[in-house]
Amino acid sequence: MKRRAVPIVVSVLIIAALTAVKVLAFGGTILSLIASGGGTPNSTITVQSSVRATMRITSSNLYYTITGPGSDTTIRTTHRTTIGRLNNNQTFSDSWTTNNAGWPTGNYTLRLCWSRGNTSSLCDIASATTTFNSVPTLGWPLTLAALALLLGWLWRRRREFEPAVERVRS
Repeated sequence: MKRRAVPIVVSVLIIAALTAVKVLAFGGTILSLIASGGGTPNSTITVQSSVRATMRITSSNLYYTITGPGSDTTIRTTHRTTIGRLNNNQTFSDSWTTNNAGWPTGNYTLRLCWSRGNTSSLCDIASATTTFNSVPTLGWPLTLAALALLLGWLWRRRREFEPAVERVRS
């Protein structure tokens, strides 16, 4: 009976030790992930992120993907930033831009994958996702043209909007 308990206890201790090593070896938190812009066709989308190491990380990378819109899993763009050494509680901020030329209207998913090393995208340190809306609008020139057409139409129909003159009979 005692001989069977020893391997189980040893197995549990080994699993606990490996789990603790993994938690300590790959410690980090993504503090923020923001995408802004993209409100007009062929405009710039700015992506900003901030990460903090919860222990020393010798080498890592941030790998971004933008997919969508909606449930469409088409990858629209990717970006990778290599990070050097980060000490415990040290933060790193990243910023990059892309262009939404040719993207359909809709909600896009931005995913950040923080991984050890320089080339992996395993997300073994941390990962985060956010959504943003890319809405190609008319832009200023077409908006002004539409407003001019509306004003012209109203000017031509102005008599229809005037009150009718009624004769008073005595």
